Amino acid sequence: AFHHIENHLEKTPNEYIRWRYEHGSDKEGLEKVTAKMTAEEEERLKMPIPIDVKTEDGKMHTMKLVFKRFTDGRRVIGKDKEVSYEVKWQNDTVSWVPKSKLVQAGFEKLLKQTDDRIAALATQLVRPLTQKFVEQHLKDVGLDAEFATHTRIGALSGGQKVKVVLAAAMWNTPHIVILDEPTNYLDRDSLGAMAQAIHEYE
Repeated sequence: AFHHIENHLEKTPNEYIRWRYEHGSDKEGLEKVTAKMTAEEEERLKMPIPIDVKTEDGKMHTMKLVFKRFTDGRRVIGKDKEVSYEVKWQNDTVSWVPKSKLVQAGFEKLLKQTDDRIAALATQLVRPLTQKFVEQHLKDVGLDAEFATHTRIGALSGGQKVKVVLAAAMWNTPHIVILDEPTNYLDRDSLGAMAQAIHEYE
């Protein structure tokens, strides 16, 4: 349960959560094997892709473009209601591309990262990534300010570390949470609080 925080024992829980989400994406999530790009996948992304682009004369033309980055723009367009993403290409052209076309071209992992960033930005509009809001978030899982903001993770008990891990995983308000033996190290009061939280989770 502690492998995410073992390399951050010198940080306070508050500092750890702000570090983990400081650029929008969940840094720990990007370290997963399933999220990392292989050398072969990275090479594939350098290949030109035929894209329909509207030129200055208002007409649509097909151009072969090389990917530069996602702008984090996302919308649903067309009669089929398919999600499209705004892409900036190497020649600085910007266009909207359907998700199905991007997946077919090998962008599935980058799309997941983009979706995570968009979700994180939406969360930060309601709950900014500041010391005050993170402290309250940690308090919501039972870690008082004394331990959340003023104590290094390395000095916490096993039960307190579990609360840090749970709080960090919940910061982006995920739709689905998978818990593997989450009751390890928790005291009786924390077990009761967790059972109630799971029962009321929506």
